[in-house]
Amino acid sequence: MVSYTYELQDPNILLSNIRQGLVALGGEWTEIAPLLREGHVEYKPKKVNPMRSGYQYVYQRAKLDMTIYFPEKIFEHLLQWLDREKLEILKAVVQSSLQKRSGYDINAFHIRGIIEEEAGK
Repeated sequence: MVSYTYELQDPNILLSNIRQGLVALGGEWTEIAPLLREGHVEYKPKKVNPMRSGYQYVYQRAKLDMTIYFPEKIFEHLLQWLDREKLEILKAVVQSSLQKRSGYDINAFHIRGIIEEEAGK
């Protein structure tokens, strides 16, 4: 995993932290939280160059594009359940689940489905 000078946690730990965050929200989020076990995280860090010749060092938080992939059946369920407001809440939970020391702020956040092939084909 290329993280430039920043640190990204293991995707499984991130999913576990997101799940815990959703459980803490309570209500209907507790029904969605277990589905995160089936997710797969893809990180796409945006390169930051804090040290340029002739410039004073300024700490910058880097931007991170993140995609969480789910099996098709779960993705379809999430697609029906998530509205714009719930998606923003989920994005906030994901951001708060990233370690502060990672140095990343979520830039783009996507949820996508993985098409599953039927057994025997």
